[in-house]
Amino acid sequence: MKEKFKYLLSNTFIFGIGAFLAKLIMLLLMPLYTSILTTEQYGIAELLNNSIEVVLPIATLCIIDAVFRFAIDEDADCKSLLTTAISVILKSYVIMLIICVGYYLLSGYEYTFYFYFLYVATTVHKLFSQFSRGLGHIKRFAISGIILSITLVVLNVIFLVFLKMGIKGYLLSLIMAYVIAGVFSFFVSKAYIYIEKNRINRVLLRNMLIFSVPNIPNMLSWWINNISSRYFILGFCGIGIAGMFTAASKLPSIVRLLSTIFQQAWQYSSSKEIKSEDSSTFFTDVFKYYSSFIFIACSAIISVTPYIAVFILRGEFYKAWVYIPLLMLSATIGCFSTFFGTFYIAVKNNKMAMVSTGIGAAVSIMLNIALIPFIGVYGALFANVVSYLVITAIRMVDTKKYVSMKINYSLLVLQFFIILTQAIVITIGNINAFIFSITCFFIIVLLNINSIIGIVKIAYKLVKRKKEHNFEQ
Repeated sequence: MKEKFKYLLSNTFIFGIGAFLAKLIMLLLMPLYTSILTTEQYGIAELLNNSIEVVLPIATLCIIDAVFRFAIDEDADCKSLLTTAISVILKSYVIMLIICVGYYLLSGYEYTFYFYFLYVATTVHKLFSQFSRGLGHIKRFAISGIILSITLVVLNVIFLVFLKMGIKGYLLSLIMAYVIAGVFSFFVSKAYIYIEKNRINRVLLRNMLIFSVPNIPNMLSWWINNISSRYFILGFCGIGIAGMFTAASKLPSIVRLLSTIFQQAWQYSSSKEIKSEDSSTFFTDVFKYYSSFIFIACSAIISVTPYIAVFILRGEFYKAWVYIPLLMLSATIGCFSTFFGTFYIAVKNNKMAMVSTGIGAAVSIMLNIALIPFIGVYGALFANVVSYLVITAIRMVDTKKYVSMKINYSLLVLQFFIILTQAIVITIGNINAFIFSITCFFIIVLLNINSIIGIVKIAYKLVKRKKEHNFEQ
């Protein structure tokens, strides 16, 4: 059990270095975006970027997800796996090009081909970085993320600050950064040795598609839960408000980052341990520590939201900070839905992942349509929280057939209501809001004190063992 925790924590640490630096750089770019681009320009640029999340799973049949999961298996035929996946993606390039040419001829939309090349660049990066990760090249995967972020900073400064290219500079920066990071992953993991024209395997393709195709509605549903609110806000409230809401959505990415760092390692460990005899104990302990960390992090960030926003949101964007606390709450709930969703990847069965996110997406759409015309952005915030709650509840119940975990549901519900109250008080705001929020934070810490002590003990033992090992050498 200790070795399993050691492996999980080691991978989490490696992913953490890469992901934290990458996300930190992305957050540091926010003042640049909000000072150079207008709310309308930023809204258009981000909506185009976010639209890739809709197109990519459909056009690629989510084959990249299958590449990662199948590459983990010890008996994986990686040459057939990568070559077969590339054949699917190349076909998607042709289809997307035809669609974009047709759309441009009909509409004359100036960003059409920027969108196409952003799609190509994104798939290049995702394919080779996920293949590298599936092979167990954790450090190389993390470095790829860092290269992506650093390249994006340099290109943003060149195209936005010096050349003042606006939306086109923003999109061009993304395209070039994805290509450079993708090429790095391709060469550093020696992906080229796994590509052979005659290794396209139709039987393998069928198995990959059985796993990946249910991910299409699953990914689309995630997009609806995460992004569609911005389109509803755009329709009901205008592009300026949509741009501010999009900017505010960047800060909750901190808690998503913390979750993503862990999830990248967790997907690997859960896939390896799902059939082991002591998986129940391992998964129970992991969830206990994970939930404690996420709740504490969320409460801490909510407490300092107005102060962090001063540095992240500039000019007219700053007044969007009031959206952040409830966005933070929905992001926290989303972390739990992702945790339980990992078990579907481990057992290679994504059907209920699709069903749960589909139901959540339907709830989100109905609430957005019903509430945004009356209470504006707060309707979208409420819709996000409720839809994530629905998804998490379904997955917590359904995954019991795959894993057995002992969960303190009373403690989970109590912490949820504490953070919900904290988020509402901070959003409303008064002279005592900060004191109340800090009080909530300390209550959350006290409720999780046993988990904190447990994490510290595990970390101490691992560090001590590492030092003893180095000393013996």
